[in-house]
Amino acid sequence: MRAWLRTPHPRLYDVLVALVVGVPVVGTAIADGAGQNRGLAGLAFGLAATLPLLVRRRWPLAVLAVIVAAALVATVGLPFQLPLAVALYTVGAHRSWEVTLAAGAAVVAVVAVYVAAGGPDVGAGEIIGVALLCALASGVGLYVGGKRTSITTLQELARERELLARQAVAEERVRIAQELHDVVGHNVSLIVVQAQALGATEPGVKAATDEIATLGRATMAEMHRTLRLLRGDEDAAEFAPQPGLDDLGELLARSRAAGLEVELAVEGAPHPLARSVDLSAFRIVQEALTNVVKHAGRARTSVTVAYGPQALELTIVDSGDGASRATTADGGHGLIGMRERTALFGGTLSAGPQPGAGFAVRASLPYDEETA
Repeated sequence: MRAWLRTPHPRLYDVLVALVVGVPVVGTAIADGAGQNRGLAGLAFGLAATLPLLVRRRWPLAVLAVIVAAALVATVGLPFQLPLAVALYTVGAHRSWEVTLAAGAAVVAVVAVYVAAGGPDVGAGEIIGVALLCALASGVGLYVGGKRTSITTLQELARERELLARQAVAEERVRIAQELHDVVGHNVSLIVVQAQALGATEPGVKAATDEIATLGRATMAEMHRTLRLLRGDEDAAEFAPQPGLDDLGELLARSRAAGLEVELAVEGAPHPLARSVDLSAFRIVQEALTNVVKHAGRARTSVTVAYGPQALELTIVDSGDGASRATTADGGHGLIGMRERTALFGGTLSAGPQPGAGFAVRASLPYDEETA
């Protein structure tokens, strides 16, 4: 009930306006008609000039026409100026300025024709008065309608900005999720592998290394749950320099320290890369190596970075002689992230088992034209 009072329906305003205008108009018409023994006629004309105001928002031009017609054919004194002003205001507030000017001019023209045809009790002064009334009511209506349109436009712009901001937040969360998966996932996977390797070579610390490996796997599971939340929906800046292909040496050194046999080959003359392409290339290699560590153990792996004429070609192939691979080419956050990175630049990515044994990831990242 309180909410209804705070934001009443527009129809309630129309009823109130009809009552405020109708009481004096109908009362005056009845009083004038009663003096001529035409009380019922006064009631009829008074209602004809005011009841249409109940639907003034829906059919403003029709309401205006009915009020003008009632004023012209009335056989009693009818103070039509007030309902006429309300009708013209409504036309101005809800229709274009062209329609409003045409409506006001039509009212003045109809009154002028009525006078020229010999209409009783209407003179030049009344025509001027009607013209001034039309100009004032139409002007106020146009002003209010213009302000309403401006407010609506501002509200729509605010909603659009809010939607764009939400979209930016969602995209940033996906980026953060990808960075977390690439960086944290890679490092935790190496910790697990190194702990297991240490436990295999040092029986005395096997219990401790097993616990480290268990904690590492639990951390990975918690991180993946967090990533699923982040992928669903705050602004973050890059607080540290992002890695690129120049950092592959350090990445491969960490992988070798984890027991992975990995070799790097660079083909073609190095091509200048956009920062985003350089970062994505590094992350693709990093994720591919992480997958090898997680799913193929210490399989021999080769990384090839080829600078082609139009695109950077990345190939990461493992021999498949480690542990059995448990994922497919379409599963896991890692492959999804690699596909997202390549698609972002209009590139392509293929990932799948090799004939016989092993697994291969091949990515093509077109060069940014601005860096060419």
